[in-house]
Amino acid sequence: MNIVGFDRRDFGMLVSLFKLNVADRYLGSGLGLIWAVLSPLFLMGIFTFVFTFVFPGRLPGREGAIPYVIWLLSGYGPWLAISEGLSASTTSVVGNAGIVKNVAFKSELLPVVGALTGLFPLLVSFAVIVALYAVSGEVPSPALLTLPITLFLGTLFVSGLGLFLAALNVFVRDTALALPNVLTLLLFSSPIFYPLSSYPVAIARLLQFNPFYVIAALFRAPIIDGSLPPLWMFIYLAVVASVIFAGGLMWFRRLKSFFDARL
Repeated sequence: MNIVGFDRRDFGMLVSLFKLNVADRYLGSGLGLIWAVLSPLFLMGIFTFVFTFVFPGRLPGREGAIPYVIWLLSGYGPWLAISEGLSASTTSVVGNAGIVKNVAFKSELLPVVGALTGLFPLLVSFAVIVALYAVSGEVPSPALLTLPITLFLGTLFVSGLGLFLAALNVFVRDTALALPNVLTLLLFSSPIFYPLSSYPVAIARLLQFNPFYVIAALFRAPIIDGSLPPLWMFIYLAVVASVIFAGGLMWFRRLKSFFDARL
């Protein structure tokens, strides 16, 4: 089996690298695993407080703060996964320079491992949402079965962007430094904290094709409304994610022969 240049041994290497990365990132220190849970909880707590008490928001047709908090976290959780995944992917090659220069393996696996690392904040946000579901007494919908599809497409999209940024960061080290500012700009310019209907109609028509919004919307529809997301969103994200991944992979493979001289 060979998928875009990867065979079964590469997938085994991907699993090994992921385990090594998790052990180094979260199990390498006494507070590593604890901080992996507390960090996203802290961020979610801040934004929940701001948009629930300071600038209170409510969902149309829903009473109380809990439905709005679930709506907020079901969009912000995927964003945390995107942000964490892109940050880890961007520094994955430079941060593993010794392995890249001395071990024979496909270094394009490293940004994919970084993208998978971003799933931890998403798991934390889902745990909080499950707890809020239990408190509110809402019954989960069968539409939640679509979440693994969204998860796969979102991870493919982040992996593609990560491949591009990881290769770029080898030659332009300011890429990793500029990324947090760019991500903050994208966060507040995307319909993550605000519903799409709060934007002017002309802008909303454009923003509905923002991949970051589409990912959030695909998570929100089954969690909030218990409904299946629009089919066009799945098709659109599948096309965009595939194109981004293929382009990122070609870019990375074209540049990786020059990595040794720059690491």
